[in-house]
Amino acid sequence: MHLDGQFTINAARPDVYAFLTDPSRVSRHMPDVKNVVIDDQDHFTVTARVGVSHIKGDVVMKLTIKDRQPPVSTTIVGKGNGLASAVDMVTSFRLEPGESGDTVVHWQGDVTISGKLAALGPQGLMDRIARKNIDTFIEGIKNGLTGATG
Repeated sequence: MHLDGQFTINAARPDVYAFLTDPSRVSRHMPDVKNVVIDDQDHFTVTARVGVSHIKGDVVMKLTIKDRQPPVSTTIVGKGNGLASAVDMVTSFRLEPGESGDTVVHWQGDVTISGKLAALGPQGLMDRIARKNIDTFIEGIKNGLTGATG
């Protein structure tokens, strides 16, 4: 599954980059996260509650931040398992200066799911769930950077 998009945030590019590449800060805004273990600035493990309907459980994702190019871009690679499934993920972002000191975040992600989760529901269900989680995550990033609550 390939997903991409962009959003604008009212924060300076170096601040956005620092936030998005800090596992302790950004992980607080990931949807349904139960636990985060940070090994170092580039390696961390996230346990999240996932699923649909009556099939729910924990997936453990080992994430690595690669190709840091501050304050412009980076890539995050993840491998996870849980619910009799495996998840492979590669996501990246590129930051551009926006108008009036804000930052435009261009992001993309490729996720491969195999096992029980891949068989869930009708075609497009996982895409809709992923989009919903991404929207929640983007709002969390905005709130985390601007200090808003909600």
